[in-house]
Amino acid sequence: MNLWQLQVFREVMLTGSLTKAAKNLGRTQPAISAAIANLERHVGYELFERKNSRLHPVPEAQFLLSEAEGILGRISSLERSMREGSGLGSAQVRVACMPILADFFMPRVIGQFTRQHPNTHFLMMAPSSFNIYERIAAQQFDVGLAELGWESDLVHVDKFEVNCVCALSSKDPLASRPFVTPGDLDGRPCATLLPEHVIPRRLRQIYEEAGARLNVQFELQNAASQYPLIAENIAYGIFSPLSAWIYRTTHQRPQEISFLPLRPSVVYPFAILTPMHRPMSRLSREFIALLLGEVRKLIVEMDSIFNAGPVTDYRTAISIAKT
Repeated sequence: MNLWQLQVFREVMLTGSLTKAAKNLGRTQPAISAAIANLERHVGYELFERKNSRLHPVPEAQFLLSEAEGILGRISSLERSMREGSGLGSAQVRVACMPILADFFMPRVIGQFTRQHPNTHFLMMAPSSFNIYERIAAQQFDVGLAELGWESDLVHVDKFEVNCVCALSSKDPLASRPFVTPGDLDGRPCATLLPEHVIPRRLRQIYEEAGARLNVQFELQNAASQYPLIAENIAYGIFSPLSAWIYRTTHQRPQEISFLPLRPSVVYPFAILTPMHRPMSRLSREFIALLLGEVRKLIVEMDSIFNAGPVTDYRTAISIAKT
């Protein structure tokens, strides 16, 4: 018994005619008759009674039709999934994304990809960057987007670096400046991330070099927690341009906060991570290529909005994203 025989059998059952079945399947009537005869030989008895030049299915044929419909339906579904996935292999992409980009940016990229491949199944988690590295190193995900961490032989890294911006209340007199320096902010209350983060570590360094006092009054888990303090002119903050872009894009009153370049710059590194040893489906590779391109566009957009200026290997990052 094979799939062709089941397909012919189903068509004969539905049409009640060898001639109509042959026409629908694009075959000759002798070919359809032969397929039915071979099927009956395999099951050991006739599936149709021939009366007055018409075919009448025996009771067992109804059971076979039900089973054949199930088998052929699953085959059809598999063919459709593979075809609508452009033949790219597995229809699932597993994504791990740092929280800052998980609520808006990454879903936008996923939506764009899904318009081209509508049957793609996505699984996305938003753990910390540290946990993203762990999960990618364990080969559990197809791609990760995270703050740059440690080097690992288990993780392939496409690195990007962008300059942070200073966030000030729009009421602040400094908000009209083209940029600010540690001297401008000397001793003023600062809201920043937790001490181990790359941004406050770099801030301590450049303030010390400038002979200015970094007055960290608020140490908060994320940039969103800093927004109210900055908007009310209680403190200033130093954000990655990713945080600033999210604020400008999604906040109901983005005009409350102004973002200025900081000189000297605080570099914020992040990366697209892929597992070094996990077999990658063509579907996953195509999604990663799209993600690289969208990150490249985001970097250009952030630079045009915040005028923070490129870092040393900004062009290298753009080159990586194009490959």
